[in-house]
Amino acid sequence: MTNQAPNSLKAKAVADLDSGKLPQALKKATLGIKKFPKDADYHAIAGFVLTEMKQYKKSLPHFQEAARLKPDDPQFVENIANALMQTGQIARALAYAEKMAEKMPGNREIVRVIDEITLKGKNWRSIIENATKRLMTDPDNPKLLSTRSRAYGRVGFVDAASADIARAYELDPDNIEIAFRRAVDLHQAGDKKGCTDLLWRVLDKDPYHASALFQLSSMVDAEQAEALLPRVEAAIAKRKHPNSTLEFTLAQLQSKIGGLEAALAQFAVANRVQHDENPYDFEEEERKLRRICALFPDSASVPSSGIEEMPLPIFVIGQPRSGTTLMEMMLSSAPDIAGCGELNLGSDLSAPYSNEKKAFSDAEAAEFAKHFRELMPPIPEGSIAFVDKMPHNYQRVGFLLAAFPNAKIINMLRDPRDVGLSKWIRRFPAGGMRYASNLNSIAHSANMYRRYMQHWDAIFGDRILTVPYEKLVADPETYSKQVAEFCGIEWRESMMHPEENKKQVRTASIDQVRNKISTKSVGGWRQVADYIRPMLDGFDPELWPEYEFD
Repeated sequence: MTNQAPNSLKAKAVADLDSGKLPQALKKATLGIKKFPKDADYHAIAGFVLTEMKQYKKSLPHFQEAARLKPDDPQFVENIANALMQTGQIARALAYAEKMAEKMPGNREIVRVIDEITLKGKNWRSIIENATKRLMTDPDNPKLLSTRSRAYGRVGFVDAASADIARAYELDPDNIEIAFRRAVDLHQAGDKKGCTDLLWRVLDKDPYHASALFQLSSMVDAEQAEALLPRVEAAIAKRKHPNSTLEFTLAQLQSKIGGLEAALAQFAVANRVQHDENPYDFEEEERKLRRICALFPDSASVPSSGIEEMPLPIFVIGQPRSGTTLMEMMLSSAPDIAGCGELNLGSDLSAPYSNEKKAFSDAEAAEFAKHFRELMPPIPEGSIAFVDKMPHNYQRVGFLLAAFPNAKIINMLRDPRDVGLSKWIRRFPAGGMRYASNLNSIAHSANMYRRYMQHWDAIFGDRILTVPYEKLVADPETYSKQVAEFCGIEWRESMMHPEENKKQVRTASIDQVRNKISTKSVGGWRQVADYIRPMLDGFDPELWPEYEFD
């Protein structure tokens, strides 16, 4: 807000707000609105006061008017989104914040609001519930179906998500965003041709559609990349501000045309733009590690739900890009093993304890297990086990093994230099992956992963199986048999052929796992070592005794 003289009406309203004199502050703000109708600050003060009074519906019009009067102020965007969330309008809050992020690219406040919405599974479930109610009276509403599809996908209900977006596209094939999401769904299901054809239709209507260009750039060959390059360069030139999606698109095309080394400078540009939008917080991650480890200081302190229900929970953990998707696809190649993708339930259910220092006892572990099974996506009848391959569950091993005493933890260990390079040359816009766009942050996060695993290994011992990625891809039969024995399940030859698995893949490994198991990516970091030196220098060799560091 603008600076005001101490005795001004605005200053007095703010003083009342700060001191908790809410009725008086609202009275002064309302008077200011009448006297100075074009001053956005009075509406903002009124909105803040009503928010403090938990009158969120009444606060919303004031924030909206403040934003109308000062459309370039991101604070008002945050206010409106929060008011919408507080009134249960999660879908509107997300749509509004994403729309404003397009208008104000790179604004950290808006990115943070989007993260707050999208990182909480309960928000997606609220969207599903609301959309489902509205679809009961309006079953052929394509926008509602598209909205619910997106939410279903975020909580792991893959089949429901696919059905909704397919129906939405059938009803409204000319809607660009619905068509784009249908294209992504086809890619995730393994239909690259159907996806590509539909992306070109999207680009016929919107030649500068950043997400469609990015998606297409990940699938083209070198010749096609040459043809697509001018379109991407034109899209970048058209933007007033840098756009991380388009910058990554350009980097991907350059890599297809001239090889990885030719694209590394552009990957640095793309990562810098993305990291500026969503920086990694070293200190907060250190605090989180201390909080979680304090809840599980030793093996004697681990609570237990006492619940050993079936299907058997199998949690595949590790750094993103360490082979977690490959392991899930290997396991779920067996007909009685259900692959659930990356569930956010571990994060959601552990948050009150890891973030707010609440105690975690036997009773809490039982509640965790109960809610997890209630909220997880349906799995085929007859399944003897399910796989949750959320990599960052390496932070939550204590919670998972307390809740599920019979659970199996498979830790995918891969050379952090290969993992780090793989992160650096891929776009990870999600809030939980903010470290992936900065070389120093990548190294810090990798070291954090190893510190977590040292703690869990000391407490849980043989309840965790560590699988070296390099050995797995070199000898998939031996190591898939080891995993099957550890999990107490029957080994199937199909586990050595994950490329034949037809389940959807919704991670950055979407194309790699459609190919046969290969060792070609092992040691790839060496050819670009000079470009990623800050990351290489950031790894703590003592945490990685399995690998040789210079």
